[in-house]
Amino acid sequence: MHTTLALQKESEAERLSRFGDWYDNYCNFEGEPTTITVHEVWDQYGGPEEGGWTYQCGEPVETICIFFKAQAVRELHRLHAKYEEDEDTCYDIRLDQKYAEAYPDSKPFYE
Repeated sequence: MHTTLALQKESEAERLSRFGDWYDNYCNFEGEPTTITVHEVWDQYGGPEEGGWTYQCGEPVETICIFFKAQAVRELHRLHAKYEEDEDTCYDIRLDQKYAEAYPDSKPFYE
């Protein structure tokens, strides 16, 4: 999930509550998360069709293994604080069940 301006203005307690909600929502749809992945992300030009289009690319930065909710919430808090300091780069921090990998595997095509 991208760190947004709204998230940056939240108090520590509000952030911890939000991260706990992220964890609970992930569990409701995907099962227990086992990692937190961090990607540096950017928009890549796809082509001129329909006035031009872009797609998102991600380069892995780090993967943190997690074992329980309290640890995940602490790590999400730490990672967001760490990466929001870099205003020139956009990061995607998310709960997952695998290691961070570059994406996409191949350039998408306009259809």
